[in-house]
Amino acid sequence: MTAPRRMTVLIRDAKILLEVAGYDVVIVPERSLQQWFQAHLIAFHGNTDVRYIWIKIAIKPFVCLAEVEKFCANETREIRKHLARHSQQTRFHGEIRVATADGRFQCYEVSADAFREIFPGARDPVALMEGAAA
Repeated sequence: MTAPRRMTVLIRDAKILLEVAGYDVVIVPERSLQQWFQAHLIAFHGNTDVRYIWIKIAIKPFVCLAEVEKFCANETREIRKHLARHSQQTRFHGEIRVATADGRFQCYEVSADAFREIFPGARDPVALMEGAAA
């Protein structure tokens, strides 16, 4: 599977998982990623919760949170810039979902002063790569 195709599958799977959790989800078009938004998905839960979600693909497993934070440093900076621009509105959340080699997402929340794993131990399943055994 090519990298762009894999990213498309991961974005679609993340959208489905968020919709199951009760969110209305918008996939940000590739062109907008370059111009306006850096997030791959924007998820809304009424007017109380807006999540900007970035998807990353990890080639190797991470040993500790510091490794993940270093791997996601660019996305973390972008999220914090976005949060600073919208500091009056506390409903915005930045989230990075890292797709691991075993076909699951690890989810991390980024705030102005913290980077933490959310849903530890409860990894969301994603579609396996084409040709992989189930």
